[in-house]
Amino acid sequence: MKRHLFVLLFGLILTLASVPVRADTGLRIGPHAGVALDGDADAYAGLGLRLTASSSPLTIQPTFAYVFDENRTLYHVGGNVLYEVPVAFRLKPYFGVGANLSAFKLNRESATTDSQGYRLGLNLIAGARLQLPWVSPFVQITKGVGELDAVAVGGGIELTLSETQEAPAAPKPLRFAASPYVANNVAGAVQSGRLGLGLSLALFPWAHFGFELDGQLHGHFFRDEDVADLVSEGVDLDTTAALLSASGVVRYCVSGASYGTWCPYATVGVGAIHASFKGMAREPGATSSSKTQTDPALTAGVGITHAFARYIGVRFDARYFHALVDESSRDGGYFEDYGFLRLAAGVTVGFD
Repeated sequence: MKRHLFVLLFGLILTLASVPVRADTGLRIGPHAGVALDGDADAYAGLGLRLTASSSPLTIQPTFAYVFDENRTLYHVGGNVLYEVPVAFRLKPYFGVGANLSAFKLNRESATTDSQGYRLGLNLIAGARLQLPWVSPFVQITKGVGELDAVAVGGGIELTLSETQEAPAAPKPLRFAASPYVANNVAGAVQSGRLGLGLSLALFPWAHFGFELDGQLHGHFFRDEDVADLVSEGVDLDTTAALLSASGVVRYCVSGASYGTWCPYATVGVGAIHASFKGMAREPGATSSSKTQTDPALTAGVGITHAFARYIGVRFDARYFHALVDESSRDGGYFEDYGFLRLAAGVTVGFD
């Protein structure tokens, strides 16, 4: 398996865990376990963090889990955003959403499905935490949305390493921000449910207007049925894409001690999509092939950033891309204009 991608994403998620533990941040860490219900009932175990800040009403929850499945090796790396209901008693109910990257490898090769790979999905979460002086037991239900859509029922116990102590204060919006993210194409003429990794660099010379450069690498880009005729029988075709765009950004930020700093925004830009079509011969007599094409693209979208702490936050983005293909060319592999909607979530690091 391509473990370097797995390690890269795990490192991006754990970036949040490297925030210095100060009086305005809180950190809890501990094991969790449970059962994943997806046809069979498979046990899982893992490790999780919970990060809080006096400047935000949200909790950031990076997680790692190993599923004990007799048919495959399966890992999950997740990054969730939780909202804990502000109640006066010790039992704290919460709910949230998140993104989940699954890495798998079948114990036996399959001729009809991928034997190994990655899948990106969403998490819908509900749970409750018992707040005690040093530890916090919790129970949680997680519903996956995507190709791997199991319901996980479990719980754990977390050791409190630090609690927030300072009074709530809203940080200023970031004037420069670097945002590593994971993305999923959810609609349009490309494959959905597969991993994309990207990086956005945004600069705001003015309070409400700025500029952004966005780059992304995406595996298994086009749907198999749309490009199957590019290769002969016995050849396994894989498509990848690199996306680069430059956009203008309009944002409006609101801040308050009780809810933190939020900046909804809209983008419009131009860019290019470089797609690769690589056919690997899998049977005797078959011939490998390699083709590429680069097309200009238009893009527009909306999103929101939240300043979790002074220099770090979270970002959610929905963006539409429309590629303008030279339909008279036959040098590539996809010969008509195409569009798709991308959803992305990531960490934002910068300065105000």
